[in-house]
Amino acid sequence: MSAPKPFAYLLLLFQGAIWGSSFLAIKLALEDFGPMTVAAGRIGLAAVMMLVYATLRGNAFPREVKTLMLLAVVGLFNCAIPFFLIPWGEQSLESGQAAILMAIGPLIALFIAHFTTTDERLNRYKAFGFSLGFVGVCFVIGIQPLVNGLGELVPQLAILLAATSYAISGAVAKRVHGVPSAMVTACVLSFASLVTVPLSFLLEAPMAALTHSELQRSFIALIYLGLVPTGLAFLIRFYLIKNVGFTFVSQVGYLVPVFGVLFGVWWLDERITLSMVIGLVCILTGLAISRKTRQKSGFRPENGG
Repeated sequence: MSAPKPFAYLLLLFQGAIWGSSFLAIKLALEDFGPMTVAAGRIGLAAVMMLVYATLRGNAFPREVKTLMLLAVVGLFNCAIPFFLIPWGEQSLESGQAAILMAIGPLIALFIAHFTTTDERLNRYKAFGFSLGFVGVCFVIGIQPLVNGLGELVPQLAILLAATSYAISGAVAKRVHGVPSAMVTACVLSFASLVTVPLSFLLEAPMAALTHSELQRSFIALIYLGLVPTGLAFLIRFYLIKNVGFTFVSQVGYLVPVFGVLFGVWWLDERITLSMVIGLVCILTGLAISRKTRQKSGFRPENGG
């Protein structure tokens, strides 16, 4: 394992930008496609890409029933559920707001690890980081939806549930052994496709959407979601983990929400409010505090958009 070089930092920045851009791409894809179709499209394309990549690397498809069942569960919680909930929430939320709310994922993973492991208990630093992140979420949501009741909180709760789903998948994924990371990702995406593609045809009639005369922008966004944030970003992640280690790669969590907000402002003219800035700072600070001890324990929650 070598020390990070400038090229590694450039790739990390690129990965952060890619995952941050996914929230903008989702918003654009939703102009013509429903949230389940957005999920099915990006997962299906990425599954094909990763299966080809894993096969070219000579990775064997796992055959143990227990391993396949675990990979199916990971596919449900790491892809099928969050990749539907994020676009569903973005139907009502700005892309930058969704990106910031998703940043709470690693802190939720810390909380889940406290109850699912014996060596990753919450200490005062992790607890403080989690609490600070929770305060940040309240700032991002804002006072008005909290005052108006559950009805206006549903989109925000959907994004937080997506972040929780990622965290659950991380706890399950640690039980998968003896399968190369590229094949794990290919299997996870494939199992998720088996769920989302049929539901897309059942609930949203995606083929009818393809006949729209002004489909180009949303269709390109959907293709981009599958090939770049869901496919290419995983390849970059594998390369960086192999060459400079996971601790370095985990820093992408600080970049994703920042890029998510910037892309929303640049492309969609979304507003940056003071409460969003305060919320983002609280979440990222809480994440930094929690990682001081987490790096020693080897805990590895990470997610993109």
